Amino acid sequence: MRDLPPLNALLAFETVARTGSVHAAADALSVTSGAVSRQLRLLEEHFGTSLFQRHGRGLLLTDAGNAYYQQIREHVEGLRLAGQVLHRTAGRSVIRLHSFTTFATRWLIPRLTAFQLANPDIDIRLTTASDWDDATHYDAAIRLGNGDWPQMHATPLVENILLPVCRPTPERKTMLNLHDLPKQTLLRVRGRPDDWRLWAEAWHLNLADFPAWRDLESSALAYQAALEGQGMALAQRVLVERELEDGSLMAMEEYAVNCGSLTYYLVWQEKSLKEKNLLLLEKGLLNYSG
Repeated sequence: MRDLPPLNALLAFETVARTGSVHAAADALSVTSGAVSRQLRLLEEHFGTSLFQRHGRGLLLTDAGNAYYQQIREHVEGLRLAGQVLHRTAGRSVIRLHSFTTFATRWLIPRLTAFQLANPDIDIRLTTASDWDDATHYDAAIRLGNGDWPQMHATPLVENILLPVCRPTPERKTMLNLHDLPKQTLLRVRGRPDDWRLWAEAWHLNLADFPAWRDLESSALAYQAALEGQGMALAQRVLVERELEDGSLMAMEEYAVNCGSLTYYLVWQEKSLKEKNLLLLEKGLLNYSG
């Protein structure tokens, strides 16, 4: 332990070096200037070298003091930040939640806001991505599938109803029918390549009969492109309910397809140590009233 100085002396040194003044350091540490000066002398005795030199009423770091300060300042700041995090999270349970980006922005976040207000001791840390990555670290996640993930608790969150949507126009006062679709530009999402196929199979249609396609990176971009009149998106109804209600999008309601068990699930590892709070989260998401 010879190379490790008294920690109070180390903190006094770092604070004086950072603020440039014994008086300022004393204020920051809530001690007297004399106490700070004693800690500085103790540190210099520990290392057997001068760390500061007098300059008028102030102090300047010696070469040795400056070299030492450059080496320790990031570590001391790291300890300070770690303490701030601990103060903020002490007594709180952290749940790392991962979700698809569009689902998070259009469905999940309002429910998380209500959940956090009702459960202030549970800290939800949300991350999002357009595509699923099995390497993602999480306590719980929103996944799209049939609910069959070995050793995972999986609860369906919404009905996954697919339906074509587009922007209303003055000349398009009624919705298109199936015979009109081949004349339209269809918006396809790279992360959801099977949606149009599933929908077409449900209505016994051949995708080869639809010549005009535009590929987009995410569902959010496809919905925005539809809103701008750039084509027809195959939407998940639960994610465009607001636009359907306010009339900014219109849908081929009679050609909706319910994907059944293929939908969004809240999942987590069975026997998770955080299961009690995860069940609270699940209940909050399912019982949200808006």
